[in-house]
Formats: sequence, C-alpha cells, structure tokens
Amino acid sequence: MSIASVLVRTVAVTAARAGIPADALYAHARIPPALPDDAGARLDTAAYLRLFAAAVARTRDPSFGIRVADATDGAAFGLLGFLVATCPTLGDALRRFARHTRLLCDELSVAIERRTDDEVALCYQLDARPHVPAFFEMAIAHMIGTARRGTRGGFRPRRVVFRHRAPSGAPRTMGGAPVEHGGNEDAVVFERRALALPLRGANATLHAILSRHAAAVLEELPRDDDLLARARRAIKLLAPRGEVRLPAVAARLGTSGRTLQRQLRARRTTLRALVDEVRQEHALVQLADPEVAVEDVAFAVGFSGKSAFHHAFRRWTGRTPRR
Repeated sequence: MSIASVLVRTVAVTAARAGIPADALYAHARIPPALPDDAGARLDTAAYLRLFAAAVARTRDPSFGIRVADATDGAAFGLLGFLVATCPTLGDALRRFARHTRLLCDELSVAIERRTDDEVALCYQLDARPHVPAFFEMAIAHMIGTARRGTRGGFRPRRVVFRHRAPSGAPRTMGGAPVEHGGNEDAVVFERRALALPLRGANATLHAILSRHAAAVLEELPRDDDLLARARRAIKLLAPRGEVRLPAVAARLGTSGRTLQRQLRARRTTLRALVDEVRQEHALVQLADPEVAVEDVAFAVGFSGKSAFHHAFRRWTGRTPRR
C-alpha cells in the first residue's frame, strides 16, 4: 500500500532544517532519493513510517511531528488540499477529507464521531507499521492549524487525545487545547457547532470541478474491495473503545447490520470470528515490542482487563503473553 510523495518530502525537509541530511534518512528507509521529488509518485507506507521514525530519533525532538505539521500548508496536499479548502463549511471539509484520504494514503482512515449532544471528534487510524506516534501528532496538529486558518480563527478544539504515552518534553497543549496521552484513540475533540463554521476559501464552482477530478483520480488508484479486509480495519479502529458491535462496524463500511451479517455469512465467517482474529493479530504485533506493557496491549485490542486478555491469549496461542 502507498502514500503520496509530498508527505515523505515534508518529513525529510523538516529533518534537514534540524541538521539531518535527507539522503541519510532516505537510505535508512530504503527510499530512492529522486522519488520524493516526483509530485505524482506514491511510495510504500512502511518506508515512509521508517523515515518518520528515524527523523524523530535522530533529531531527538519531542515536537518533531508538530514541526512537520507547521511545514505543511494546505497547498502541499495538492488536489485534496484544494478540494477541502473550497468547501462551504468546516463540516463539509472534514467529511470530504474523510472520504478522500486515499488520495494521501491507502491505509489512513479518518472519521467524524459524535460524542455528546454538543461534542464531536475527528478520529485518525493508520493501518500500517511501524507505529510512529509523531505521525498522529503531525496529522492532528495540521488539522487544527488548517481549520483555524480556514475559519479565520473560529475553530477551537476542546482537547486532543493520543494513544501513546507522553514523551519527555512533549507539549501539554495543542492549538490551545489540553493534550491527553495514553488514551484509547488518536483524535481531536471539539464543539459540534464548529462544523457549521464557514470557510474563507469556499468556492462552489471550483469545488465542483475539483470534486469531479478527485473522483477520477480515485478511480485510477488500486482499489481494495475485499469486504473482510475492510471489516478488519473497522474492527481494529473500534476495538480500543470496546465498540465492536455489528451496527458500529456496518456503519463504518457504509452498510446495514443485516446486510453485513449476510455478507459475512456468505464468506463462511462471523463478526465474532473476525474480532477474535483482529485482536490476536494486533496483540501479537504489539507484544513483539518489549517496551509495551501487557496491560496496554490488552486495552488496545479491546479487553477491559488483564485477566480476560490472558485467558483469550492462552486460547489463541496455548501460552500466556510474554512467556
């Protein structure tokens, strides 16, 4: 799976400003040096994440992700950036962004979720390895900055949540909102009424043209129509919040619970079986990192406690975690 070259180039440029040569990072990530300069190119997502992780390690900057966001303006996102900027309201822009994330990255999922009567969250999920916390810091910082500029300062987040633990020296606020680490999602939470904020770049005529062009570009990208693969990605996103129920998964896939149940049955599986598979795969990947606590893995894959996770892990593998 792939990611737009502009995201690779922006990380390298930000690292170069801190004294880390881009060529050294490209070599580490096994990326051909000329490829990121090709505006239309797409690169392997895992290679991009290796580059990002190396840049964070070599700069030793706990705010590196935020610095990458600051170096990335809307125009850097090309078609998607202009498409989002010409929407009439912030809500339209976020919904459009969520529908067209594949223009940036095949494995990136973004969803707008209602939390309370007056509160919503924009949630990010990247179904790729290695896990790089700075990527989510970059993505959310960029969203906040872009939303504030687009609404002439009208957008104000209430809080920012990250799954990873706070690194030493990490900022305690982002866009004026408190940052919570060690949560069950990567998200920015804000007032629901902010969705109605008008965007200063709204242009209905240009937006219609860009929409048609975006649809054509998406059609040319390799498609992932595998229902089971899409269902697994939805389960992986919902699991940490304990919301892996048929209606929630179906909503993520744009279908009804009854239809999804019928489709899974036709493939000789069930939602329960898929949830079990995803939890096992995700747990094994996380446990490969000796720095990750078993309790954190249990929570990340959707278990309410360590005991239930141990029981499930023994059923999967015949042994206890970390034995």
